[in-house]
Amino acid sequence: MLKNIIKITILIMFLPSLAGAQGLLFNANDNLIADRTSYNVFAHYQPKFEGDFSMSFEVSIIDTQSFGHIMNLKDKKSSISYSLVYVSLDENFGEIKLNLDGVKNLCSVLIKKELLGSRKWVSLSLSFNTINNRIDLVANNQLFSVNQHNFGDIVIPEIYFGKHENVIDVPSMALRNLSITNGSRNYVFKFNESSGMEVYDSKGEKYGFVNNPNWLISESYNWKKIYKASFSQVSSLTFDETNQRFIIQNADTLLFYDLKDGSTTSNTYKNKLPISMRLGTSFLDISKNKLYVYEVNDIPIEKASVASLNLKEELIWKTISFNQLPQQRHHHNSFFDSDKNQFIIFGGFGNQKLTNEFNLFDVSSGKWDSLSFTGDTISPRYFSGLSKIGDSEALLFGGIGNETGDQSLGTQHLFDCYKINFDTKVIKKLWTRNNEDLKLVSTRNMVLSNDSKSFYTLAYPEYISESCLRLYKYSVKDGSQEVFGDSIPLISERIRTNANLYLNRETDQFLCAIQEFELDGSNRIKIYSINNPPVSTDEINFNYSKKGDDMPFGIILIISIVFLLILITIVIYIKRNKGKILKRQITSIEKYKIEVSKNIIKPNSVFLFGDFTAINNSGKNISYLFSPRLKQLFVLLLLNSLNENSVGISSEEIYSVLWPEKSIQKAKNLKNVILSQLRNIIDDIDGVEIIYKNRKFVIVFEKTFYFDYLSLIEILENESDILDSYSLVQIIQIMSNGVFLQCVDLEYFDKFKKDCESLIFKIIPEQLKRTFNNNNYDQTIQLGKILVKIDPLNELAFYSRVHSFIKLGLFEKAKKSYNSYIIDYKKIMGDDFDKTFREVSSEFSNYLK
Repeated sequence: MLKNIIKITILIMFLPSLAGAQGLLFNANDNLIADRTSYNVFAHYQPKFEGDFSMSFEVSIIDTQSFGHIMNLKDKKSSISYSLVYVSLDENFGEIKLNLDGVKNLCSVLIKKELLGSRKWVSLSLSFNTINNRIDLVANNQLFSVNQHNFGDIVIPEIYFGKHENVIDVPSMALRNLSITNGSRNYVFKFNESSGMEVYDSKGEKYGFVNNPNWLISESYNWKKIYKASFSQVSSLTFDETNQRFIIQNADTLLFYDLKDGSTTSNTYKNKLPISMRLGTSFLDISKNKLYVYEVNDIPIEKASVASLNLKEELIWKTISFNQLPQQRHHHNSFFDSDKNQFIIFGGFGNQKLTNEFNLFDVSSGKWDSLSFTGDTISPRYFSGLSKIGDSEALLFGGIGNETGDQSLGTQHLFDCYKINFDTKVIKKLWTRNNEDLKLVSTRNMVLSNDSKSFYTLAYPEYISESCLRLYKYSVKDGSQEVFGDSIPLISERIRTNANLYLNRETDQFLCAIQEFELDGSNRIKIYSINNPPVSTDEINFNYSKKGDDMPFGIILIISIVFLLILITIVIYIKRNKGKILKRQITSIEKYKIEVSKNIIKPNSVFLFGDFTAINNSGKNISYLFSPRLKQLFVLLLLNSLNENSVGISSEEIYSVLWPEKSIQKAKNLKNVILSQLRNIIDDIDGVEIIYKNRKFVIVFEKTFYFDYLSLIEILENESDILDSYSLVQIIQIMSNGVFLQCVDLEYFDKFKKDCESLIFKIIPEQLKRTFNNNNYDQTIQLGKILVKIDPLNELAFYSRVHSFIKLGLFEKAKKSYNSYIIDYKKIMGDDFDKTFREVSSEFSNYLK
């Protein structure tokens, strides 16, 4: 609650900071007429213009072959209207026409199609000069004037973009930075909206309305997957910005993924690749259009370490070097200096050692050499990020390492930044930060901002196998950080797995390229894009609802003071009541123990968690009546009667599960016998009946019948927010009996087991995080118990339990939980847990965020 109030206060005080321009994407002619986009600029407020007025905006013609109306301007009190229309002329040129509607074309602007396309913007402005009876059209700084101003001195403007009334042809386009001026009045529209159909100006006033909008701000927040492929061999992935493509290479194939049209082309080599690829590392010489593949260590005898491929000529591999470094260098940093024909790498991990060496590979001589520097010392590390600054300098950020480079001494996540000058050979430490709660590593290459005052990197917790990347922006001056965009999923199970960040300057987009490796070298490549500048979660969730900038400073100051007083009051209240709240939660923990320990065995019930148990209407346990085959059939019918889309199971399906090796007739006889036996047994259980309907056997449930799995599903699927105490107790009681479906061992039931686990892991972890972040530590501990029933070494449950006990002041219980976990870890993994109690208790795990 306190965090949310602080966030709202900041948004109110700093509303102007959300003013970065975004845009509006139009549904065009390739959509149904009803689905095409229509934008009425003054739908909610109709101004009256006197004398001269003008409008300017930027438009992106995404499909250069499309046709349609960009904009229409009409005087409400007359039939006179003007429009801007886009027409494709030929393969090389498009045309923007200014028309006096229904009368004639006033002027046309030829635009080369190489200047059009997605993420390319054309600046347009229209000025209506009353005194000179002139209209000026400016397109990309080209001026076109016509003496055809037919409006009067007073105009009530109706301005539409895209579809309106009987105008239905809409080009494939996007719009941004709309500004309309009349005298001292200026209406500015940045299109920062992320949802809805209302359009607000830069001051927060509601003016426009859009049918079928596509807000471009979402493309600056949500990473879009633009490419995905799997390869059976170790592959290298290289970004070729000059040719707008990614190059994917392995022993057999050279593949180009074209960023312009999304196409892929595959090529084969004229000779065999002379390198045995291990890590899939490569670099590109843009000036010569050559691809270099290299391995620094662990190279088989008689195999090359560096080879090149001329991408312009015939695809013939050329061996450059057989030399290698004395140590493997996983997750090193690198860059190529084309002017000096030198490739430089830093750091890396291999052979249980980390290094802080800079090594230079001279392409001409094919030899490796070491570089020496003065100034500050960079400690041995890997998983760092690097970005070039001009021709001779680079920034190095973060990583994992220690002072000695000996892995056996343990490592830590580093948050520091260095400037390296490769001409003077001087290293300068810029800053270091203590981010113990943020254990993240960087992608190998980073992106410098346009003003060189900050850098972007994708960061992720590499120690979590099912992890995710987030885009971080760090200040070069002091390391202050911001987080932008949504997360990108990443499986970081193998050391060779890597991710890289690029800025495509031609389209002004960030690109994320991921390689997820398997143990045998096979790998998955995924490429994502997001528009620049990226936006934060606060920006994407922000919606204008009333005036912002028009608010007088005095009122803003008063509101801010009131909010601060509220915050202070809340903080005092929380501190005074914290002791009472924690004491109540400690009491609740004991209450949970008592409630969970109660026997939930009840008449007319069946339990599939743990041992199979059936209780008849008199409360007697009749499980002994079920033979293994009877039990299998009953469970088969129970589980297949829960599916709303396909209720029941056919005889043929029963045969295939229970008697796959028998003939149809024999299986039919067996089914009839045990089905009759099953019906006799469950006659003594009220509220459950086997019926035959629509050629399928179905079990019908009534409220008098209790089925533990059905009860679990209903609790989990009906909870929209935080699980209440009663639901928690029910879930733990159900799962405390044991593993789901341990009573049947047929392969057929594996899917049901996985579905049950998936449902729990879909809901419980998020519930647990919410309860922890809402300081409901007693409920957090109970939710952790649910996860442990399925996954005894679940780290979310482990960290949350330890930290919850610490928050409650129960340090002995926290230590006991830690000791119990490391014992289980040793039994299951056959290895010691690598963190001390102090480390676990002092770090705020990313699991809990």
